[in-house]
Amino acid sequence: MALPMPELTNPESIKIDPSEQSRRLAFVCGLFDMDRGDLYVAYPYWHWSVPNVNVGYYICNPVLKYRLSRSLGYWNEDDNIFGDWPDETATYVERALVDIGYDMEQHRKSYFNDKKRSSAELKLSMRVTEMKFNMCHIYTPLSLQRVGRSGGEGFVRVVWEVYDSIREKIIGTFETVGYGHVDEPLPKGEKAVFMQAVLDAAERLGNMADFRRLIVNDDSVASLVENIKDVLTIDLTTKRFYKPIREQYHLVRKSVLAVKGAGERMGSGFFINREGYALTTASLVGEAEVVQITDSSGTKYKADVIRKNERYNIALIKADIFDNFALPLDLNYTSEPLAEVYAVGVPFSNSYKPTVTQGILNSNVYKYAKDISLLQATLPVLDGYQGAPLTDKYGNVIGVMLPNSDKVSETNFNLALPIQMISDALHLELIVDK
Repeated sequence: MALPMPELTNPESIKIDPSEQSRRLAFVCGLFDMDRGDLYVAYPYWHWSVPNVNVGYYICNPVLKYRLSRSLGYWNEDDNIFGDWPDETATYVERALVDIGYDMEQHRKSYFNDKKRSSAELKLSMRVTEMKFNMCHIYTPLSLQRVGRSGGEGFVRVVWEVYDSIREKIIGTFETVGYGHVDEPLPKGEKAVFMQAVLDAAERLGNMADFRRLIVNDDSVASLVENIKDVLTIDLTTKRFYKPIREQYHLVRKSVLAVKGAGERMGSGFFINREGYALTTASLVGEAEVVQITDSSGTKYKADVIRKNERYNIALIKADIFDNFALPLDLNYTSEPLAEVYAVGVPFSNSYKPTVTQGILNSNVYKYAKDISLLQATLPVLDGYQGAPLTDKYGNVIGVMLPNSDKVSETNFNLALPIQMISDALHLELIVDK
């Protein structure tokens, strides 16, 4: 009646130096991904046993209670035997990867609701797609009273996904199998076996060469820039604004675009010169080579995706138009705490009409990776604002708004890629007309 266990070999253990890791990792969630009715646990009948000589004789899975009624268990997520496991799993996964040497953001337990945003560029999740357990519930031999302890063995098959927060895409998928066992019966023995199996599966993940290369690899900017051969020179013809933005908002709004990207994605963008060049996010254009843009008058154009950098989440597009309105870029901007800033984007519900929101820059720069520091802005933004310009109080562009985080609705905390980074990120030579 026992379920077969896989024959696993111990992987070659590796140790890494956290200083080699350019992108920080955080474990964010775990879930079961099995079909209802899958066989996942057996309660084999064993004869008299002595798990602990100090407490006498006991019996495993009595015949009348198990063999004739429930010797096998089938998956029903509404009645799972592991309780509230995802939170506890985070501790086991982090322990396994930190012991190997990975730089991980530590999971923090608190009585209070912690709304601190994750600073990790990469996020790790797990899906349990298969598990098998052989469990022994301990009973007294004569009265068949349950002692409340159990032990056994089991394995889990886990699919791990690595998500890039900046690129907004899954960049790696891995599968491992982990084995766990509890020899001395424990309260909630099934959960103990499960956690040991998860720990083993996480250790095997950390020792995978492909996983290590993905997490530790310090990719250069150039290697992540797509469809680029040479440096592209762009003449920024719009002169710097010196009047308050309210006095020239009509020029600002005419420079902002609604962008319809791959897979019906909607967002914003803005012209940077009068020859049809515009900026938006790489996650918005996706794999598309051509996107649709709509200006403030409602006129639609096709724009070619000239180049993009997924790691920095920035893309350069070009429409076949001339003498369009454009925004000046402040390539020498220095972040000032509590500086007045504006985001000008196109919300989904506004019929392609740009909308402005006002806020302030936070006192420190948001460190997303060793080579990526983002601007922190406290201001309300709406769906569709990714790719919108973040400007100073005059309307000069200082950043490009990145996609909303899951905490935006609660905190109005938003991030923008500093405009100074686009030259290196996209291999551009920007000529400023002063």
